[in-house]
Amino acid sequence: MTAILSVMAVLLSALWYYRTAESRGLPAMAWAVAGAMIYYGGFLLWMHGVLKKLMAGYFQTHSFWIGIGMDVSAIVFGALCMAGFRGFVLLRKNG
Repeated sequence: MTAILSVMAVLLSALWYYRTAESRGLPAMAWAVAGAMIYYGGFLLWMHGVLKKLMAGYFQTHSFWIGIGMDVSAIVFGALCMAGFRGFVLLRKNG
């Protein structure tokens, strides 16, 4: 289930970037790819840069519900990174 949420988040972020860039006269496909990359970068940073260090040995041997929480928190962090980058970079670009 969390994999579906992650895929939906990356597709929606790419679409959001695409439409924003298109409306500003910027290369929409390039920005859509950038949106997906920013999302996955934030997701991986949270999962492997933060949670792996915080959880140490429990990172690999956790319960089902802890795993769901890890995935959902990484999805949210990735989405926040993507939204923040959009606000601070994409919206300030002029076509």
